Formats: sequence, structure tokens, C-alpha cells
Amino acid sequence: MDETKIFQRRGVGRPSTVKPYEVLLAQWLRATPSLTGAEILRRARLEGYRGGKSALYELIRRTRTQ
Repeated sequence: MDETKIFQRRGVGRPSTVKPYEVLLAQWLRATPSLTGAEILRRARLEGYRGGKSALYELIRRTRTQ
């Protein structure tokens, strides 16, 4: 078995629902770092986000730590 195939990332599963909102969310947090998760969720929903809040909150956490 080829070892390089073991370590390659697989594109398995559904596409991310939050990925299209990464840039927009980062812009919001740069402009207003004190935004709450609930307010970001409200804004994202207005922009068309239909995913779950857990996925969005995880993206917020990752974005804030960068």
C-alpha cells in the first residue's frame, strides 16, 4: 500500500455551510470585535445563511483566535 495515499485528505462528506461566509464574518469582526455570536448569526441569516448555529459559532471562535 502506498503510504502517501494514507496521509492525503479525502474530500468526504457534505460541503461546508459556513465556508461562503468566512470572509464576511471576518470583516464584521474586524469592524466590530465585540459583536456577539447571536448578532453574527442574525446578520448571517439576513445574508442567506441557512446552516446551524454550532457550525457558525465554531467559525467565529476560529476567526477570533487568529
